[in-house]
Parts: sequence; C-alpha cells; structure tokens
Amino acid sequence: MWYKMIEQSHFLKSLYNQIPKLENIRIEGIYIKEEGRKITLHFDMPFYAENIPKKWAELGYNSVALQVDFFKIYSLEMNTVSDTYRGNIDINKDEKGLLEISVTGEIRAKIKADYGFIQSINGYINGAI
Repeated sequence: MWYKMIEQSHFLKSLYNQIPKLENIRIEGIYIKEEGRKITLHFDMPFYAENIPKKWAELGYNSVALQVDFFKIYSLEMNTVSDTYRGNIDINKDEKGLLEISVTGEIRAKIKADYGFIQSINGYINGAI
C-alpha cells in the first residue's frame, strides 16, 4: 500500500480501520518548493475516517486532507487537462529503492524522489459534500 512507502504514517493508521487507496480524490495542489528539492502533494482522502479525534467531531468536520512532502527529487513531469484536479495517486518504489509517485486523472504527474513523509493531516468541513 502507498502509505507504507512514506514515513510518519502512524496518525493516518490510527484514523482508518483500513487505509483506502488514493482513487478519484480531490487534489488540492502539487507544489514545487526549495528550488525543486522538495515537492508537496496536498490532497483529500477518498472518504472520511472511522476513528476521528473528538475535536474533529465537535467541529463537524467531514473530510480529511493530507500534505505529503517528497525530498531529493530526481525527476518531475507534470501536465493538466482541466482546471479542477481529481485523480489517482500511486506511490511505489523502483529497483533502486527510489519512490515513484504517479498522479493520473485530470492532472498528471510523475515524480521520482529519495523519500517522503506525511507533513500534516487535517480535518475540515468540505461544503461540496
């Protein structure tokens, strides 16, 4: 699974009984930072978590957003066919142990990086749901 390829996934594991595949998700953005040494993917999980923090329930949150940072970028290809970004994200390792991140759908991206980790996990109210 994709979450096993990145670090700092313990909180994500506590939220879900079974962490879902990243299919047909809303992709908030792909950000190139630090002169291309870091790439951030910001996206929503495909469905709301089963084991949410009490504060999230009290605030009426209905969506979970992740920010995943990738470092030591070896390659990046990206294009879009729409002004909204929905798609699938796959994260695997190649024969050299490098992460291969593939985004397909209304935005397409291929990223090769040394490592990645979950920078943040946030609950929020998505008015579109």
